[in-house]
Amino acid sequence: MLRAATAAVGVAAVGAIGGGTAFAAGTASPRRSFSSVGTPLNTFHDASGRVTVSVFSHYGNPPQSHWTDKTTLVGDGEMIAIGGGATATDGNPGALLTASYPTDDLSGWTVGSKEHLQGHPHTLASYVIGLKIAGLSRAQLLRSVYVSRADSGTAPHPEAEAGIPSSNDYVLVGGGFRVDWHGAGNLATASFPSTEFSWKARSKDHGQSDPANIRAYAIALRRDLPVGRVLSSVTRADSGQTAHPAAVASVTPGYALTGGGGDVHWRGAGNLLWRLEPATSQTPSFAAASKDHLWSDPSSITAYALGIRVV
Repeated sequence: MLRAATAAVGVAAVGAIGGGTAFAAGTASPRRSFSSVGTPLNTFHDASGRVTVSVFSHYGNPPQSHWTDKTTLVGDGEMIAIGGGATATDGNPGALLTASYPTDDLSGWTVGSKEHLQGHPHTLASYVIGLKIAGLSRAQLLRSVYVSRADSGTAPHPEAEAGIPSSNDYVLVGGGFRVDWHGAGNLATASFPSTEFSWKARSKDHGQSDPANIRAYAIALRRDLPVGRVLSSVTRADSGQTAHPAAVASVTPGYALTGGGGDVHWRGAGNLLWRLEPATSQTPSFAAASKDHLWSDPSSITAYALGIRVV
């Protein structure tokens, strides 16, 4: 049974999982935080012209074995963070994602990744999607957003699902996850809109036992705003079955990108997320990719893109 907690952003901050110390296989790895203002990559608008979103990025260097709590801040003071993602590496052996979630105050997006069982220091590209709506101040927009969260409890293959408070009053615009791993590692396999009203996240230990908690985040926006009514859209794209599956979901025309995710359909040893990436070009889309790691397990993946428009 899911253990859930919710909070309206404008009323009470939504906290992340508590700190503590994370450990790699056999080596202590203290939790370290990084925060940087993102570089703008692109800007998109909805059909009304009222909704503006921009994707900001930051590339973490030099390479590290583990990236924990790496936050990219929105590079526009009028925007709030509404979505984001990260790209590690599918090289040999590769590095996998452990976190992709909003900051408490929606000023940025926090991500994490790690090598697993074999060394692979890597750079980590992190992304945040900023949102502003003409006719609303940043404070008004912030008060119109609701972030809910749900914890799985500790398990080898944890799963959690967070829902929005009311389908009549809110629309789902994005979501994320954070794995609270402490031993060899527990790695993401899914972060996606499971319904129009909820966000699901999954992870697994891999090759070495490390039960962990996963926290799912669902981000919702009020359906009725002073400037108009918000419509939402969810699109998906499916890959074929392969060792390193990848898919890109395009946003519905007329809608502005607000978030995205991926769901790996693995059945054997496991196939793990290494990329959850909002559009880096002028095409509004969201990319998801995964890989088997050390043990063969060809799988498929579904990528999701979420968008909104005001009417």
